[in-house]
Amino acid sequence: MNYINTIEDLFDMLDRYTEGVDWDGFYSKRDKPAPFLKYNKLPDKCIVDFIKVHNIKTACEFGCGEGRNAIYLAKNDIDTEAYDLSEVAIENAKRNARESKAEKVVFKAGNVFALDFVDKKFDLIIDSGIFHHLTPHRRLQYRNIVSNILAENGYFILVCFAAGEDGADEVDDYEFYRSKQTGVAFTEARLKDFWGEGFEVVELRKGEDIVGNEMWESEYLYICVFKKKGEMPLCL
Repeated sequence: MNYINTIEDLFDMLDRYTEGVDWDGFYSKRDKPAPFLKYNKLPDKCIVDFIKVHNIKTACEFGCGEGRNAIYLAKNDIDTEAYDLSEVAIENAKRNARESKAEKVVFKAGNVFALDFVDKKFDLIIDSGIFHHLTPHRRLQYRNIVSNILAENGYFILVCFAAGEDGADEVDDYEFYRSKQTGVAFTEARLKDFWGEGFEVVELRKGEDIVGNEMWESEYLYICVFKKKGEMPLCL
């Protein structure tokens, strides 16, 4: 018999009403037209622009894929930790780091909700692909994790699907469970509402279709730069 005795029991139950993505298969088969596979060694333009004007010493990336952003940070003398759910992606990232001679980055495979970040603080946290795949109940948990490990006045850069573009559709949170979504898009208003309580909006804009020798960006994405305000109220 199944019982719900803790919040994690509840979250585990809700997870069963959603569909996950086989990320190891995704990175092994490479049969999807995802730009971050095609441009897997090019960092996001917003990351390149950001570190030109901010003094960042430590960074953490969630959903790092094959390491394009984390390697760029490391090569710019930033101590970086990078995580992804896919062990295949992490092995590819480690290989890319060796080839790039990026020494100041540590890659680890793991679920963000099971990682131990006790006593860790980062000047910068990057998410270039997790948030728009999270279930509504996990988004709340994720927001707390980001806030807890971000240093005072630290920055959070979020790149996610923009509603009305080609990446995904906007979906009501209740409908997310009914239709077993694997990814959703967000409006500017929704992003400000969700992140605005604990974070100052520094920049929030639609992406542009840009591919160069050193960076890339796509118009189906929102580019968000948030600055931590202070302690956020705890959520379940």
